[in-house]
Amino acid sequence: MAYSTQSDILERLDQATLVQLTDRNGTGQVDGSLVANAIAGADALIDSLVSPVYRVPLSSVPPVIREHSATIAIYRLYLYRSIDPGVWKEAYAKAVEFLRLVAERKATLEGVSPAPSESDSISRSSEFSSAERRFSRDKLKGW
Repeated sequence: MAYSTQSDILERLDQATLVQLTDRNGTGQVDGSLVANAIAGADALIDSLVSPVYRVPLSSVPPVIREHSATIAIYRLYLYRSIDPGVWKEAYAKAVEFLRLVAERKATLEGVSPAPSESDSISRSSEFSSAERRFSRDKLKGW
């Protein structure tokens, strides 16, 4: 489940701008696959930043995450087209800063399941044993 949608992006951009950012074939239409790719990239960034604190992908999407997902996706669309993102660059930086605060546990996401703690997870250590070595430096001294 994506954290934002094309509709969320259209709440922040007008249709003509979104067409300009995504129309690679000159059709005059929004390329939905490019929008979906930008949203997927934004969501992957969000997941990577909040995963130390919250179980990802987030089971419920708080409005702040939906907003940041759309903002990051818009910034990515500008980068795809090599167009100066203008105000979106600052908005992107603020979104990432908020997500870093979440990772540092200085901000929280309401209604989201926390990541499992170390004690909740299965032990990942392994132990090996073997018979005593038949040949070693000490046993082969003098040969």
